[in-house]
Amino acid sequence: MKYVKMLGLAAMAPMALMAFGAGSASATSHLYSTGVEVKAGTEVHITLQGSALLSTTDGKTLIYTCTTRTSTGKVEYPAGGDTIVASTSLTWGGCTATTDTLVPGKYTISSAGTVTGSNTVVTVNFGGVTCRYGTGAGTTLGTLNTGKLAVNAVINEQEPKSFICPDTTKWFASYAFTSPHDLSAGA
Repeated sequence: MKYVKMLGLAAMAPMALMAFGAGSASATSHLYSTGVEVKAGTEVHITLQGSALLSTTDGKTLIYTCTTRTSTGKVEYPAGGDTIVASTSLTWGGCTATTDTLVPGKYTISSAGTVTGSNTVVTVNFGGVTCRYGTGAGTTLGTLNTGKLAVNAVINEQEPKSFICPDTTKWFASYAFTSPHDLSAGA
């Protein structure tokens, strides 16, 4: 009888762990501002620090630059997942080519601070030739570090593609999460 009870307890242990969400798969990442958890629905503001550069993937040929970029979004905490900042606006200024946002997309931030952009589509018009670039289903941009994000990412051309536009580009930029400030990620 003693062995039957032990087998029963052993069989129930995995079910109890699943029910109570033990393990890293169930951990939800959150954002913090100066150590205080940022509530879901909070508006986040992100601004460019310096210039954003778009170059060929090898980094040898500069395609264009922008001197301002602002983004706003709302914080979401999906159950058991990473933090999402769903962009509500993404604007560009001081660019050497006309730049417009078609889809502002979203940012996913892991508990380790890894920032991944997805579903963003931007057009860049070079004197009549329009190239569409974006983050697709997910592009790792960089790591959030006390409210700062240094981006060094390969950005792909999006459909409909133009034979004149490079298929892939390299995006270099530094951003600050200005409100709430000093953002950090954690579980």
